[in-house]
Amino acid sequence: MELYQLRYFYYAAKYENISEASRQLLVAQSSISKAIAALEAELDTELFHRSGKRICLSRSGELLRARVAPILSAVDAIPATMHAGETTSVIRLKVLSASALIPDILARFQRLEPQIRFRLLQSNAVEDVDLTIFASPNEITDPGTVLLTREEILLAVPLSSPLSIVSEVTLEELEHEPMVLLSEDRLLREQVEQLFRSAGLNMQVHFESDNPFLVRMLVQHGLGITLWPSQTWSAYSTDNLVFLHFRYPHIYRNVYMQISPDRNPSAALERFMQYLIRYFNTTPQEP
Repeated sequence: MELYQLRYFYYAAKYENISEASRQLLVAQSSISKAIAALEAELDTELFHRSGKRICLSRSGELLRARVAPILSAVDAIPATMHAGETTSVIRLKVLSASALIPDILARFQRLEPQIRFRLLQSNAVEDVDLTIFASPNEITDPGTVLLTREEILLAVPLSSPLSIVSEVTLEELEHEPMVLLSEDRLLREQVEQLFRSAGLNMQVHFESDNPFLVRMLVQHGLGITLWPSQTWSAYSTDNLVFLHFRYPHIYRNVYMQISPDRNPSAALERFMQYLIRYFNTTPQEP
């Protein structure tokens, strides 16, 4: 019996849903199912009653949850206890991409490292930072730069759009469509413009904003279409939207973290960077 198996079981019991436990733990659903099966085999009892995708605790499962809860609580308190004497660390984090995921990332990380604080910055002009999260369509191998994820760029259209009934599109089909895009100083906008220029096409930009939230709202209200990063924008509401793949060319971008070249990473920053890698490796790619 392993501690991780007990944790996986506890989260499955807490949410009565394997997929939600997977999302909270940042592990694959299959890993949780295997852990539960191993516990059931070792304890020679059924821990859950299963009905389709729903699960509920058996009597044995309720007994195990009651025993496991204080164990996990004590284990989870260890990091804070170990770092209780440390001076509070502050990480200056510049977020140029993936801002929609930052609240979830920091909330989860703070549960593990409550003594670490963050100062969030979103201006590209700011240079006094410890770590930058940014995106690029290009492969970057500079020292101190780490790839977090490679995500597909989808087309988001409102349900009222004639395009909402198809599953794939080409750039040529979008030449006369009203576009809602980020402002010209944003990296995603630059990538979109380059794609259209390379194809010899013009864009019909009806609305632009420096706020991804506002871009999404304008599309939801039927005012145009936009390009949607499948993973880093996955936290936004997708009500009244349909997502299409590009038939050709398939469009991707890379999301990186980069340590400022004049900084030696602190122990706190190194732990946060390792957490970011784990987070992006388990975050779904589809909105």
